[in-house]
Amino acid sequence: MSMYALFSWLFTIDHKRIGFLYTVIGIWFGFVGLGLSVLIRVQLLDAYNNLFSTDVYNNIITSHGIVMIFFFLMPVLIGGFGNILLPLFLGLPDLMLPRVNAFSLWLLLPSGVSLVISLFIGSSGIGWTFYPPLSGGLFSPGVGTDFFLFSLHLAGVSSILSSINFICTIQSAISYGTNHEQVSVIVWAYMFTSILLLLSLPVLAAGITMLLFDRNFNSTFFDPSGGGDPVLFQHMFWFFGHPEVYVLILPGFGIVSHICLSVSNNDEPFGYLGLVFAMFAIVCLGCVVWAHHMFTVGMDVQSTVFFSSVTMIIGVPTGIKVFSWLYMLFSSSNSMWDPIVWWIAAFIVLFTIGGVTGIVLSSSILDSLLHDTWFVVAHFHYVFSLGSYTSVVISFVWWWPGISGYSLNKILLRAHCLVAMVGFNVCFFPMHYFGLCGLPRRVCVYDSSFTAINEVCSLGSIISAVSAFLFIFLIWESLTVKNDVVGCWGSCSTPVTFLHLPPALHVSYASGVCVWNG
Repeated sequence: MSMYALFSWLFTIDHKRIGFLYTVIGIWFGFVGLGLSVLIRVQLLDAYNNLFSTDVYNNIITSHGIVMIFFFLMPVLIGGFGNILLPLFLGLPDLMLPRVNAFSLWLLLPSGVSLVISLFIGSSGIGWTFYPPLSGGLFSPGVGTDFFLFSLHLAGVSSILSSINFICTIQSAISYGTNHEQVSVIVWAYMFTSILLLLSLPVLAAGITMLLFDRNFNSTFFDPSGGGDPVLFQHMFWFFGHPEVYVLILPGFGIVSHICLSVSNNDEPFGYLGLVFAMFAIVCLGCVVWAHHMFTVGMDVQSTVFFSSVTMIIGVPTGIKVFSWLYMLFSSSNSMWDPIVWWIAAFIVLFTIGGVTGIVLSSSILDSLLHDTWFVVAHFHYVFSLGSYTSVVISFVWWWPGISGYSLNKILLRAHCLVAMVGFNVCFFPMHYFGLCGLPRRVCVYDSSFTAINEVCSLGSIISAVSAFLFIFLIWESLTVKNDVVGCWGSCSTPVTFLHLPPALHVSYASGVCVWNG
């Protein structure tokens, strides 16, 4: 590749190339986060003879959470597939603000560098929630924490710019005569995701700014000795943190909903309005339940009842979506041996397990007993870690043949699904038992009676890592064998026309060209 071609790729404003770069960066950081998670499980293989010191272990836990959320799932699901799919589903040649789009991509570079610096400098073992006073200057005096917080600042600015771009693009397309009922569910999913980010990220940015001022300029926003309140930071963090769960899973909802609508045999799209309004209800309810993460801080009874009740109500629109997916999946003409059916079923199973445990934790009494135990770790990994990761795989399985022009090996896809599901459940399902036994999370020393089950969890972590490398091998094998796609899209027998693109738009994914015919 010539130097000119390299620079044209790196400094592009084309939405497909920017989506590709987002995806590459996200996958790279995904393997960094995967490596950190394996190190966590290696540390927990033995109850007392640990591989790392406590400070290093805390550092790894902090970096693992931030890397997987801000630098893997968000770049791939929102930056990657959002950039590639939105203009095509809306019939546009590009996003409305292409230079803002490119700027948001390149803000990820200094953000990622700052995070890596904080990892190697140390002193950033403050947990991915970075509560004060632990994250304050007294208990975390090193500059590693400042690099860590600065990294989150830049990642937040990048996400805000992307959200503004997506909202402008979608609103402009709909304003110019597009029928609301002809818009794909994926478009609505990205619209709601962008709204959530735009509402919640400024609050997180304000909290991080106040924390940096406390650390470096002797202010006392969160220091009780100067009249501050550390619980205020928890409110600010979780006002962002809980919508962030839906930011990570809503694109997955849209992708799975769109595929289920595409493979369904119904003459009329079943459940379209139900799926859209269920996502809208999740967005509205998800913005007002942040304090269910804070039942142990001493809230009054009325507030506790409110946050607990509304959290339970979120299960209603979620249940509507799950039953709609199941109905459409079982009414599909696709063979049950089709890999896309396997992966959608895996998504539904994993997300449902996480949703049921979420209902358990929505009870303030049970949450007070299970707070800061491994039960919580199992819950949120099933919901927005495994659920979001499987939606990434589903996106690749479904759209890879259209993007590259080559099909994926069906046998390897089924093997990958089985290996991944075994690894996920062997690793995370026993953590529910740990939590019920009262085993605290983020602690690398535990009672030796749990050693055997921890070894099983670590084995599951290694199997999950193997499944990730198997997926990369699948992509590599597709590009080297080059089995052409003939008359179908993805691994299913559905015609290419399922995309429902406007007739005036001709799209050639293989060449990366988007050309207007009329």
